[in-house]
Amino acid sequence: MQGSEGKFGNAYLWYVVFVFTLASTFSIIDRQILNVMIGPVKRDLGGISDFQVSLIMGFAFTFLYSIFSYPAGWIADRYNRRNLMAAGIFSWSLLTVVCGMVSQYWHLFLARMGVGVGEATLGPAANSALADYFPSERLPLAIGVVSAAPFIGQGLANMAGGPLIDYLEATPNYVLPLIGEVFSWQMVFIVVGAPGILVAAMMLGLREPGRRGRINTASSGVSFAEVWRFVETRRKFFFLVFTAYLCLATQGWSLFSWLVEYYVRNHGWSRTEIGLVYGSIAMLVGISGSVWAGFRAGVLLRRRVPDATLRLVLYGTIVLLPTATVLTILPDPWLAVALLVPVTFCMAMPSGLIMATLQAIAPNELRGQMVAFYLIAVNFLAYTFAPSLPALISDFVFASELALGKSISILAVINYSVAIVCLLLCLKHYRAALHEAKSWNHG
Repeated sequence: MQGSEGKFGNAYLWYVVFVFTLASTFSIIDRQILNVMIGPVKRDLGGISDFQVSLIMGFAFTFLYSIFSYPAGWIADRYNRRNLMAAGIFSWSLLTVVCGMVSQYWHLFLARMGVGVGEATLGPAANSALADYFPSERLPLAIGVVSAAPFIGQGLANMAGGPLIDYLEATPNYVLPLIGEVFSWQMVFIVVGAPGILVAAMMLGLREPGRRGRINTASSGVSFAEVWRFVETRRKFFFLVFTAYLCLATQGWSLFSWLVEYYVRNHGWSRTEIGLVYGSIAMLVGISGSVWAGFRAGVLLRRRVPDATLRLVLYGTIVLLPTATVLTILPDPWLAVALLVPVTFCMAMPSGLIMATLQAIAPNELRGQMVAFYLIAVNFLAYTFAPSLPALISDFVFASELALGKSISILAVINYSVAIVCLLLCLKHYRAALHEAKSWNHG
């Protein structure tokens, strides 16, 4: 079968990667922008608690996000993935703007739930499509570039969001046509949500790739029972890898959610200061970590190291255990900033590698649904509980808002230790799954 390069051209393939990365970046910005506005949101919504804010950051987004992830994967495995992604981008961008039009806690909660519905479409469809655009040895790099989006989005959200919220806090509230007077954080939601509508139009301009690597070329899809049988026959692999990634994601989103507020509370920095510093690190180092991991995995795959993707995740996690543990308990804020560099680099490695891992062991008919299973099994729990866990420990164990750093450090010890054990045990099961996948990966 003719490769994707021949059908589309190398330049076009990297344009596809650019559009996918742009869409993923906006999804992270719209999802994470709330993290730099915790103080103003708490004040303007009636002095709500850290735990109440964490529910908007986590559960409100993940509840419908997780419920709709599997239907999105089912659609992605059967129908036009480009159209699905364009519709999702448009809807979550519009609902992010709506977040800037509400002034009640439960209205914001419901709007955030709607954002989750739209974002559920992107992961299953994008990763399934990339596996058809790129051959297996180039797929880790392509996914690695797209998977740098969380750090691009996190960087932009902090670099732009922190200074923007400080600026808007120092100026009178804006009065918008048809909406009326808006708080500073409401204006930020509107500003970051609106451009996503243009990204939806860019996505709609792409061409849908042909499907490669099917088990049954006459079938347009498989039933849920067949999907479950596929998972069940590889249950040790899925249990171990999903548990490891649950720990990695929980720790990552815990740090993402509270780092800005930690620096504001414990080190007396302004949101502009920590936003620019951490945003720059997230952008430069995060992108480097994700892209390097994809590039290095491709090199190792060409050298006949079949479990390269998970092996690299294991090495990065071993580095994270000591570095991330001490990061938020160091008394010197600039020493902690220096430590953020290796922590961010290693945290950026796993996200793209897991998508390449799942695409490598699944036939085309299951690729979107495999990503959906991952999003449900890992992201639902991580996104739901990660923002709340540091707040719960701080509020109910230490009974102090200044204990965020200790809370995050305790979580790092637990999460990274469990992840290392699971990844070590998982390698042999991954190699077995790859061997079974050889029968359908010649197409």
